[in-house]
Amino acid sequence: VATVLANRGISARKEAVRYLNPVMTYCYNTRNIKDAEKAAKIIAKAISKKVKIAIYGDYDADGVMSITILYKTLKNAGADVFYYVPKREEEGYGLNRQAVEHFAAEGVKLIITCDNGIAAFPEIERAKELSMAVIVIDHHEPAFIEEGGVRVPKTPDANAIIDPKQTDCRYPFKNLCAAGLSYKFVKYFCTEYHISFDDDEFLVLAAIATICDIVDLVDENRIIAKNGLKRLNEGICKNLGLRKLIELRKLKYGDIDECIVGFIIGPCINAAGRLAHAEIAVNLFTTDDELRAESLAAEIIALNESRKEMSERAFELACTEAEKFSDDKVLVLFIPEIHESIIGVVAGKLKEKYSKPTIMITKSGDTAKGSARSIEAYNIFEEMYAHNDLYLRFGGHAMAAGFSILEENIPVLRQRINATCRLTENELTKKLYADMIIPLNDVTFELTQELELCEPFGRKNEEPTFISEGVYTEQISILGTNRKTLKFIFLTDSRRKIKAVAFNRFDDFLALLKSSYSEKVIESFVNGIIKKLTVKLDIAYHTEINEYNGISSVQLKIIDFKLSAEEEECEND
Repeated sequence: VATVLANRGISARKEAVRYLNPVMTYCYNTRNIKDAEKAAKIIAKAISKKVKIAIYGDYDADGVMSITILYKTLKNAGADVFYYVPKREEEGYGLNRQAVEHFAAEGVKLIITCDNGIAAFPEIERAKELSMAVIVIDHHEPAFIEEGGVRVPKTPDANAIIDPKQTDCRYPFKNLCAAGLSYKFVKYFCTEYHISFDDDEFLVLAAIATICDIVDLVDENRIIAKNGLKRLNEGICKNLGLRKLIELRKLKYGDIDECIVGFIIGPCINAAGRLAHAEIAVNLFTTDDELRAESLAAEIIALNESRKEMSERAFELACTEAEKFSDDKVLVLFIPEIHESIIGVVAGKLKEKYSKPTIMITKSGDTAKGSARSIEAYNIFEEMYAHNDLYLRFGGHAMAAGFSILEENIPVLRQRINATCRLTENELTKKLYADMIIPLNDVTFELTQELELCEPFGRKNEEPTFISEGVYTEQISILGTNRKTLKFIFLTDSRRKIKAVAFNRFDDFLALLKSSYSEKVIESFVNGIIKKLTVKLDIAYHTEINEYNGISSVQLKIIDFKLSAEEEECEND
């Protein structure tokens, strides 16, 4: 476990204690976020004067949770407040002029943006012209201009900007998501102005957004995620909409981890903004009506099922298109048929498949919209921002970006961004990093329990990975309706049996067997005639505790495998 911590840059005792026991008291003082005090005063004054306030959010899980946290807090404080979520296809990402002018006509005097706004220069200027104050709560990278080879940051003329990524912000942690920022800010605001604040509810919502937005799961993000999940699994779920979503998805308190949040809860929230209107999701998390909450939860679950089908078809189409540009280091694909709501999902899957930065573009009215996803070695925001003259709108951060562009500029973008790409073959090679090589006999129940202290896992806090070499299989079974999953029983040196599962790896394992066994033996194994098959493998895996019929045991989650070197030598002989 000490090695696992050291591999994550934790080498001092104080750091280790903070990492293994990330209590909320380790969070930093929100007062140190630039403009937090200024923003709190503006809001307090607006509430006291009964000024109309508009919260302008975004249509993903981070945006939805940000709106929910801000709206419910301000409503509870007595504010005259409403929320507005842009329609993805009609309005696109970020604050837009039409919405600003609509707010002015409705008598709004204060706009609070969340999960957007740091790049809304003309829109904020227009709001000021119409006598509206603007507070920006955002976590995206501020723009910059080059002056004499020096980067000069550029931010819009808002009344207050809460974004730790501003160079003159002295807050020590720069990577909070928008909901994390919103949670910290409203908690500070309520403390300063003696307003009741439901920490249990909003911490859980901030934790869900932190996991879903795939920000670095370290430091304060990890504190928020860990404690939010802890409260949720203790059955402390004060948000009615979230309770209904958990009930309808048949999730069990005590078992809700980062995987369930990232792959079940998050996609349902995002589906509303992708296929319908994210306002449905915000309505779900802000309602106090039980029947309405159940109906809205059922609606976003159904939307997510449709989204999954669309994504699968789109991914197949995108893979075919990607092969045409196999020599490019950065994939820039324009596929008009793909629905713009899922281009980000498809870009992410392509990035994983090809281990290349991927920019996915589709048609949107008279123009085109794009979504980019990157690999660790490539700052997609900076690399794309260097070609800022090509976009109609652009924003993002190191790992992801969104933009709109004229169709005729797409080939220019493809040519330029590949011409300036300095990625090496080594950086483009997909790698599997393991914490250490250990004998399988070292994998015990006690070790697995200790490793659970490192949860939740995510970006920059990856799940501990181990390699064991020369491991014998006692039994291998084929599972699943599509018969793509493998179940192993391995034998340790002390003849102890350890179960393992490898999802969607049947084809890879079959190819491996062909170098060791005859077609007849392989056919018998596939058809279930041969129950036991002895193979000597090198395996890479995560450990987990599996509970079945009230019995807990260690199980391995296989990431990769290959024939052991000794096995290969025997075959060659």
